[in-house]
Amino acid sequence: MGNRSGTGKGAGADAGNDNATRVQLGPFWLAWRAERSEWTICWYDKSARTRRRRGTGVTGGEPGNPPPAAHEALANHYLEWNRPAEPQKPAEAPVAELLTFFLTDHAVHKADSARYGYSVQHLLRFFAEQRRLGFITGGVTVADITKAFVDRFIDFRKGEGVGGHTISRDLAALRGALNHAWRNERIASAPFIREVDSKDKAKPRALVYSHEQIAALLEAAWRIEDRRHVFLYAMIQLSTCGRSEAIMELDADRQISDGLIYFLDPDEDQTSKRRSIVPIAPTLAPWLASAEGRVIRYRVPVAERKWADPAVPEFEERAPEDIGRAFDACLIEAGISRPVLAADGSPVMLPARRKLGETTPRMKLRGQGTPNTLRHTIITEMHKRGVDERQIEMASGHAPIGTNKRNYMHLRPDYLSELIDAVEGFWSDLRRYTTVHLRTQCGPNVIDLAAARATAARQ
Repeated sequence: MGNRSGTGKGAGADAGNDNATRVQLGPFWLAWRAERSEWTICWYDKSARTRRRRGTGVTGGEPGNPPPAAHEALANHYLEWNRPAEPQKPAEAPVAELLTFFLTDHAVHKADSARYGYSVQHLLRFFAEQRRLGFITGGVTVADITKAFVDRFIDFRKGEGVGGHTISRDLAALRGALNHAWRNERIASAPFIREVDSKDKAKPRALVYSHEQIAALLEAAWRIEDRRHVFLYAMIQLSTCGRSEAIMELDADRQISDGLIYFLDPDEDQTSKRRSIVPIAPTLAPWLASAEGRVIRYRVPVAERKWADPAVPEFEERAPEDIGRAFDACLIEAGISRPVLAADGSPVMLPARRKLGETTPRMKLRGQGTPNTLRHTIITEMHKRGVDERQIEMASGHAPIGTNKRNYMHLRPDYLSELIDAVEGFWSDLRRYTTVHLRTQCGPNVIDLAAARATAARQ
């Protein structure tokens, strides 16, 4: 069955008013029933030529602005209506629709839901590539998911320089979507999705960046203003050993106070991927001093017609969902890259960029490593510097902490002091290659660690 959802105009805050903006999915929309102080789901019954409605039991919000619970009730009602009366045959079941159902009905409730979203994007790109090459016509159906189809997807992702573990996660999203559809009686059966060969899966990652490479990466991230969110991410990662997703979601107003970074939002529960509390290293402190709201944000140009001064460009800031592509661009500029190879082992070439004055094709490059390589690098650095294993595990979120320690240990003046000393030693050694990490928006600002600790102890 095709996707019949959409957002429409025409029904208002009251079920009898068809002139205001309404929230709609397919033929159903939300309307405020004033006499009952309740949000209702409305639709037009063509057979009876009348309007129907169903109460949701949800109150609150205001006319024209339903609360989240009303949106959820509408979505559930639509999904139930959109469910096929009988399981679809493989040749009739569009995989793209099943992937969407999987994301909205199942993956959204997972701790790392964004990961499934990225895998679905890669699958949809592959579907489009298969249509372009003529392997399939129209949309991909369950019947198209054969061993040969899966093999081509694996080769497609390998050609993009992706490792076996990442491809395995993408296949897990496809496998999960089809199995979820089968369990919910949307398809009669789910095809077998093979796993990536063990020989194609990378061994435990040993890649770490040298001091020279980190210096080059920081310089590259700072050099282009639109990539300075990568610079700040790297500064936080290399100063805390924190998890990548925790840094991306860090909110200064809620999670930074009294010289500490609380990587776990106060409104969230701790999961198996523990988020730690880490003191702010003196070298990092100037970069966070003026932070408000989401810390990792990037700039987006405002349309020229909206500039207050036609000669002065304006920008707005947004919180990125992912930092991978910008990080990869910084790696390439820093020279930490390798050529992308085609299936025959030859380098993939990109056409010359005429606007930049290029006249010959250039090799397609991919950065070596990911944002998480910085975490691996600094944890390795802490081990090399002899930091106590327990402190490294606490900072990186690898060690379980009891209730008393979790609630009070970070209040001790010497909390993770050995790790912070080692972090400052790392930043001091990096001065041999760059001083970009010592800059602030007001100029160089180097803090004496002993003085900072003595001040904290007196507070």
